[in-house]
Amino acid sequence: MQSTLSTNPDFKPNMRRLRAVVTVAEIGGVMRAAEALHLSQPSVTRAVRELESSLGVELFQRHRNGMICTEIGEIVVRRLRRALGHLTDAEAGLAALEPTGNFERLAQRLSYRQLTVLVALSDFRVEPMAAAHLNLTQPAISSNLRDLERQLGIAVFLRTQQGMRPTQCGALLTHHAKVALRELCLISQDLHAWQDKGRGQLVIGALPMSSSLLVPRALDRLTREMPGVKATLIDGTYESLLTALRNGEIDILVGALRETPAYPEITQTALYEDRLAVVARHDHPLARRDDLTLKDLRNAQWIAPRLGTPARNCFEKEFHYAGLEAPEIGIEAGNLITIRSLLLDSDRITLISPHQVHFEVHGGQLTLLPVPLKGSQREIGMLIRNDSKPSQPLNTLCQILADIGSNLSLTGGDKRRFH
Repeated sequence: MQSTLSTNPDFKPNMRRLRAVVTVAEIGGVMRAAEALHLSQPSVTRAVRELESSLGVELFQRHRNGMICTEIGEIVVRRLRRALGHLTDAEAGLAALEPTGNFERLAQRLSYRQLTVLVALSDFRVEPMAAAHLNLTQPAISSNLRDLERQLGIAVFLRTQQGMRPTQCGALLTHHAKVALRELCLISQDLHAWQDKGRGQLVIGALPMSSSLLVPRALDRLTREMPGVKATLIDGTYESLLTALRNGEIDILVGALRETPAYPEITQTALYEDRLAVVARHDHPLARRDDLTLKDLRNAQWIAPRLGTPARNCFEKEFHYAGLEAPEIGIEAGNLITIRSLLLDSDRITLISPHQVHFEVHGGQLTLLPVPLKGSQREIGMLIRNDSKPSQPLNTLCQILADIGSNLSLTGGDKRRFH
């Protein structure tokens, strides 16, 4: 997947000073925070002032008895605490993998530059491309990587002929670094939401059963309600998009749900129940019949879902429920454009969600064959991280998805109501 690392060019925080700001918020004063961190009082004061200056807001109210977070200060500190918490989680994970490494106080020791270099190298696997992405020189990339590996006492990448491959420790650290950097990036969206500017960025992962109706309608409504939001849509397999969600590379994953994710930081919510239907071109010879069964279709020219996918499992189960062996398959396809072309230009049929061919059916190009099916129901829903506070655009998108999902019927009918 192409790198989705996104950083605010005007916000490149000193990681050690972020810890100082969080400690001031938790303890309620600069002097006590300096004592707790074994830092000088001027250095803690400077950390607070520099962060306030870079963000353009006042994070604390100064009182004679201490400092109290302002409203926006509480929002920012919450993000900082999460970002630093992910680096703390990395300490424990790295220590379990490599007990001889030097992983204590990562959040204070690693720089923002080192984290972005780590992520870019993991995404691009070669130093020149990572350097171009970060607008750095290749020697700067090499220097930051050497310093990082020296500080940790381990190798983060293996140099191979195919490029740089993360070690097990490198992959774990990269995962936590990505999520931590994402939390820092979301601070700017929190600021815009607090200032009621309705701006922000969303990266949405869409699986096939959501990409024809649900997600496009949700994006259309979101951008009308929040014109300042910029959205990027990414498609891919469930596994690749779930990994991207865990790494903070996408904000939400929408599509057919699997079993409860094995990752505790991921929460999935069902939006509606979809089903599969047998689809053919509108003038297909079988379209004139109203008494079809799967037995009548066993020798048809099927376009089947790819082997190993949940849709293929549903395909095979339908024949099993009917007491039939699954037919021989001439074509396996998952790309919707390819499937549509094959259906329109031949007597082939397929098993697909009516929502995926909604416009072709309503336009009279394709038709749903009246074949009774028993086990093709699929829950369509969304997955988000539960260890990160959603931005205002993401919260709004989730509400819109829930509203649109409630209006998409089980039978593939359209109950759309735009607001």
